[in-house]
Amino acid sequence: MQILKDEIRNKILEAAMREFKREGYAKASMREIAKAAGVTSGNIYRYFANKEQLFDAIVIPVYEQYTARMADMRDKIEGSYSKEAQVTPNYFRNIESAVVELFKIYSGELTILLIGSEGSKYENVRSELVYIAFSVLERVFIKANGSMESLNDKELALARMLARSIVEGLCLILSDNDEGDTLAHLVDQLLFVHATGIEALIHKSKS
Repeated sequence: MQILKDEIRNKILEAAMREFKREGYAKASMREIAKAAGVTSGNIYRYFANKEQLFDAIVIPVYEQYTARMADMRDKIEGSYSKEAQVTPNYFRNIESAVVELFKIYSGELTILLIGSEGSKYENVRSELVYIAFSVLERVFIKANGSMESLNDKELALARMLARSIVEGLCLILSDNDEGDTLAHLVDQLLFVHATGIEALIHKSKS
């Protein structure tokens, strides 16, 4: 009996993943999820009390991974404020790799979290990722310039633009590609292009 219940629960989760990816949280329908899972509308509520609980079941595992890695990135960023700390383009690449790995492992869940979470308690995750990317870029540019303790208005605008560009690029890859090698390759290529461009900007500013 328990195996049967687990099978039904898994079918509901699979159907919910497709529905949330297609419609987003706000427009997703429990009725449609139940229909796709092959259960009655009444029966689905025996497994999940409401749409929010079902959404949580899908995104909490990746959200916990995401928040843990964001906390690690924040610690590294704060540590870079010491005069002895060295922030280089390689530092930028390494700190980004924590997020890249998530995109490779949890692409479906991240698509929902970053693109389809409007109306849920997770709807600010995308802007949080932009802010973290901006914070990393800000420290990279400050350290690359040596004695400078803050960026001027043009440099801040550049860091904000690049941060948003990186996150929007990752979201575009998620929305346009299914899970698999192509998605992983595109994520790697996007970040390689950005890292290479950032290195070029740093070298240009020093010349």
